Amino acid sequence: MQGKGRTNMDERTYYFERLTPISDVDLNVYEEAINYVFNNSDIRNVAISGAYSAGKSSILASYERKHSNLRFLHISLAHFENPEHEDGTKHEDGTEIKESVLEGKILNQLIHQIPSENIPQTNFRVKKKISDKNIKYLTFEIVLFLVMLIHFTCFEVWKKYVNALPNNLFKTILTISTHPYVLIGSGITMVIIFSTILYRLIRTQKNKNVFRKLNLQGNEIEIFEESDDSYFDKYLNEVLYLFENADADVIVFEDMDRFNVNRIFERLREVNTLANIQLQKEENRILRFFYLLRDDIFDSKDRTKFFDYIVPVIPVVDSSNSFDQFISHFKNSGIFEKFDESFLQGLSLYIDDMRLLKNIYNEFVIYFNRLNTTELDCNKMLAIITYKNLFPRDFAELQLNQGFVYAIFNGKDSFIEAEIKEMKENIVERKQKLSAFRDEHLMSLRELNTVFAHEYLNNYTWTHKSDNDLSYFVINYLSGNEKSEYLSRKQILEDKSNGKIERLNQEVSVLEQKIIEIKNQQLHQIITRDNIDTIFGIESTDDGGNTTDFKEIKSNEYFDLLKYLIRNGYIDETYPDYMTYFYENSLNRIDKTFLRSVTDKKAKEYTYRLKNPMQVISRLRLVDFEQEEILNFDLITCLLQTPRSYIKYIDRVFNQLKETNNFKFVGAYFDITTEMPEFIKHLNLIWPELFNVALEEKYLFENQIRKYSIFSIYYSDEDTISKINQNNCLCDYISNARDYLEIDDPDIGKLINGFSLLGVHFIGFDYKTVNKDLFNAVYEHFLYEINEENLRLIQKVILGVKSDENINSKNYTILLSNNDSKITHYVNQNINEYLETVLQMCEGNILDDEFAVLSLLNNPNLLLEYKKSYISALSTTITSIKKIEDSSLWTSLLDADIVEYSECNIMDYFEVLKLSESVVSYINRFDSDLDFSKTEYDEDMKESLFDSVIVSHDINNSKYKQILTSLEFEYDNFDIVEIPDDKINVLIDADIIRMTAENLTFIRENYIDQKYHFIHRNMEKYINIMNDTLFSKEELLEILTWDVSDKLKIQLLRFTGDEISIIGKSYSSAICLYILENNFEDTDLPDLCSSFDQWDESIQAKIFDYAVNNMEIIINNPNHVSERLKNNLLYSDRVTREEKIELLITIMPELCSDRLKEILTLLNLSDYLKIFDCRSRPRFKINDENEKLLAAFKENNLIDNYQKNPNKEGYYKICRLKNK
Repeated sequence: MQGKGRTNMDERTYYFERLTPISDVDLNVYEEAINYVFNNSDIRNVAISGAYSAGKSSILASYERKHSNLRFLHISLAHFENPEHEDGTKHEDGTEIKESVLEGKILNQLIHQIPSENIPQTNFRVKKKISDKNIKYLTFEIVLFLVMLIHFTCFEVWKKYVNALPNNLFKTILTISTHPYVLIGSGITMVIIFSTILYRLIRTQKNKNVFRKLNLQGNEIEIFEESDDSYFDKYLNEVLYLFENADADVIVFEDMDRFNVNRIFERLREVNTLANIQLQKEENRILRFFYLLRDDIFDSKDRTKFFDYIVPVIPVVDSSNSFDQFISHFKNSGIFEKFDESFLQGLSLYIDDMRLLKNIYNEFVIYFNRLNTTELDCNKMLAIITYKNLFPRDFAELQLNQGFVYAIFNGKDSFIEAEIKEMKENIVERKQKLSAFRDEHLMSLRELNTVFAHEYLNNYTWTHKSDNDLSYFVINYLSGNEKSEYLSRKQILEDKSNGKIERLNQEVSVLEQKIIEIKNQQLHQIITRDNIDTIFGIESTDDGGNTTDFKEIKSNEYFDLLKYLIRNGYIDETYPDYMTYFYENSLNRIDKTFLRSVTDKKAKEYTYRLKNPMQVISRLRLVDFEQEEILNFDLITCLLQTPRSYIKYIDRVFNQLKETNNFKFVGAYFDITTEMPEFIKHLNLIWPELFNVALEEKYLFENQIRKYSIFSIYYSDEDTISKINQNNCLCDYISNARDYLEIDDPDIGKLINGFSLLGVHFIGFDYKTVNKDLFNAVYEHFLYEINEENLRLIQKVILGVKSDENINSKNYTILLSNNDSKITHYVNQNINEYLETVLQMCEGNILDDEFAVLSLLNNPNLLLEYKKSYISALSTTITSIKKIEDSSLWTSLLDADIVEYSECNIMDYFEVLKLSESVVSYINRFDSDLDFSKTEYDEDMKESLFDSVIVSHDINNSKYKQILTSLEFEYDNFDIVEIPDDKINVLIDADIIRMTAENLTFIRENYIDQKYHFIHRNMEKYINIMNDTLFSKEELLEILTWDVSDKLKIQLLRFTGDEISIIGKSYSSAICLYILENNFEDTDLPDLCSSFDQWDESIQAKIFDYAVNNMEIIINNPNHVSERLKNNLLYSDRVTREEKIELLITIMPELCSDRLKEILTLLNLSDYLKIFDCRSRPRFKINDENEKLLAAFKENNLIDNYQKNPNKEGYYKICRLKNK
């Protein structure tokens, strides 16, 4: 917190702010906090903490003023960084020297604040001026003592001397000194003076210890030694003595934290403790130390351990409220309105120091008063003052054209060149893309796919694919460079269709304009988020090659503020105007600087503003206009405003431009100035080839070329315009510029005449920005190309067509609907060029009305190739092919599917061109049914068509059938060979080939694969014509598998007695039974026996009959006989007992004991049942039957053995198994 004052200058009041602490602040809670310190005797070391300039000193000063009963001593230790040691370099002796220096500073300030009479014993004294009175008094004492000493010691000698003198008044006076009483007085006086001197000497020795040792005969003796004073504590004792006798309640230590030496606080705490011990003993009072410190001097724990009490101070100013302080100060001075409030707000974000803020304000008031004679920007002035306060050394260097800020502005041109280089690279990149777009002659993705498929993929079938499928196909089958080329060109076509060309042109134009603008921009205008680090990271190299990195600036805490001031233009190229005076005379400083640049041949930028160009011209010589440094926009404009007076100067300037090929100045002049007529007139007369060279070599930007071309048409005569149009450059340039008609207040008459003279035909227009009157004039005079863009635009804005789809697909219909329009007349005169354009823009789909189609296709001026291309894109249906006069187009019409699908159009085409591939394809493409029975054509024509169609392989089957059946012809004796199978099937199905013996024989011989289809289709007729000669067993076997009636099949079976197998066939039961009865094949019996259960009863009965008649086969192959059939045989009376026993023996291994007992019972072999009864002893007669059965039982392990019974002759006995 600081105070303020004011002064009167030039009858005006200026308010200033002092930087010292003020003592009238509102203490509020701070007073209570400090009172608490004095109310507690154990609180002796107190910290008042806060940031620099927080107001700590002002709070303490206000408290001290309010509590005058307390005595404060202030010890303030200022410390500032040496500019040569801004990196914080320590003294040579390091920290210890700093501590000793601090102790010395503390003692020095303390001694000077304590009256010397209060500290007589200290060795440290404040040197004071000794008064003449004291010197005279001391001199008198010494002289008197010496006189008395001489008088006392030489009394007799003196007495004799006096008595020897002649008698006179002087001798009478001296005789008094020879009296004995006088001698006594001298002795007494001498003793008194000696005692006084001795007292003073003893007191001095006691306080100062002047005489410490005596040297007697080589031996040193220390004198005045005190028992409580040690050698180690001599400085500590001095310090304690000073603090004890300071006669203060509080000693305030300020700014000690700036030294960053924390050990001094430990020493002071020790001193405070010792001093208070002594004071408590002698005077019963307390000495407190107050430390004014920043918050971060100690760590958290150290702070609370060291200090007995801490009073925090909230900063009066920081970045959050410094704006309010600025407002307060500037409003008090009445100059607040001269600032942008946003600037003060931005500046306040960085200012957090009250002293700094007030000093900036004070200096601004002074600078504002002294420099205000030139109308300067107060924001910029305040920015310079802020910079001066924060970076004083760099400010001083700036005045010498040195330092960081100077390097920033001095490097501006290099920054601009870097930006321009990047922009030019972007322009080149975009122009390369535009060039690729122009070089791409294909118009659609379909064309590109077709070209690549035709060139590289001819081995594949692709003609029938859709656009998307074809694109996918091409990408998948191409590889290597071909694929890369395809993808690149595909991207180009997609970009063209998406309007990428217009966007790229616009981007190029914007970049070119930016290049022009950036050359004249100030530094802050070229600083961006991308380049700010590069610009402010600048380094400077002097002539000796030494590099300065400005590390001390970039590491400064206020570096961001400096960046803010420069980035926002508050410190800019006009900074010299805010740093010093300039005394204007008849030739102002700016003009004088320009003249000096011409003399020194150090060119200024073309945009350098002259305040009085006429005066500058008057100071120049004619020869000066031949050098480049003379080129200045203001100067040239002034010359051109009075061309007759300065024709020689003008000629020299333009000849210089031509000789030096100075396109840069010409282009920049187009951008900056408005004095064009005379400039263009002289430029084209002296340098007519400029336009062609600038255009080809791209020496001028697009907008400069544009202005040049327009002004040349305005201000040049026809001969000059023709000279400019070398190699048709001006015509081509204008024709290719879509935004050329974007001209404010154009001279339409001159422009149209110029366009016509040059033969301009615009390739397109940017209608949103063009001058509409000029556009209408161009339209009326046919000064445009017939292309998609122009057709689309004119039909929309002139003819009022709203639908893009109609423009694309019904373009000529629209024109014929506006038959009296200028564009229709223009198109009919250039029908081939027009149709080529329409084919490009229609996207392969034209929907013109039929009258428009007929008009185009019957137009004799339209080339045949365009007619065919038009037909390929046409989707409009032609109702009658006869309406197209040129029959050579009929095939194309049919191929394009645009002829109405009708029998008449087929007959008309067939009558002229026969059954060509195109008409066949045409017939096949439509789903509508064809019926020629109702057509009014003669029978010969129909029969001719019938004969042609029947041998056609390409007509699809449905159409093939429709045509042939509707023509109503058929064959009883068919004799045509090599007709495809599917077509033969159609003829059979349509009953065109009738079932006759001749046709059956022909089909058997020539169409064997269709034989059965022919038979099946005519089954009853086939049976009806059948005889022994025609009969075929092969056909019979096939027919037996068909789903036809059994009656018909049996009718055919009667023609043969050959054996027929039914195994594995799906014949019906009736057929199987018929075959078993009439055509049985013996080899089927085993399979029939095994599958016995699967047949129905009638067939099972037939199988059983065959089994009974063939028992030997059954017995030999029992495993292939159905169980049911075997069981039937065992129970059947038709089977003999011997056959049954043989069958039993054969199947015995498969039988379980119960089943075996059942069969034995069935066969009346009950004796064999006893074998299964362990208690019985069966006996069997010896005969063949029993021998076979016993042998079977033994073989099947039912008995162990059998043998003749010895006990009973003629019988067998059995031996049972041991486990039975």
